[in-house]
Amino acid sequence: MSNRPTLPEMGPALAVGLGGGLLSGFFGVGGGIVMVPLILWLLKSDRHKAHATSLAAIFIIALSGVIAYGRNDAIDFSVGLALGVGGLIGAWVGAQLMHRMSPDSLRLIFAVILLVAGFRMVFT
Repeated sequence: MSNRPTLPEMGPALAVGLGGGLLSGFFGVGGGIVMVPLILWLLKSDRHKAHATSLAAIFIIALSGVIAYGRNDAIDFSVGLALGVGGLIGAWVGAQLMHRMSPDSLRLIFAVILLVAGFRMVFT
């Protein structure tokens, strides 16, 4: 017997990916802000796995966005490379730290970051 999910069972995951990809392409967000909460809620994943899974998905989503925006000459590749190198280091350090945190601590930090980001978007 296989443990692989059937296509109907993958529907919620496809919906999360669609929403994350749409918002990522449109606003440049989607991985953590949209997908992590949806993975937790719809896919019933544990918190650590939800954060890691969104990173795996956003890699593929970002690549398709780079292709679409690149075709329209809308990317500053030198800035993107610098951001990518910094992000590479930051993501590795963040992943190492995440595994040392409790799910409750991770939830609290994530919530504070989302609240601060939302506040800044509304009031600045």
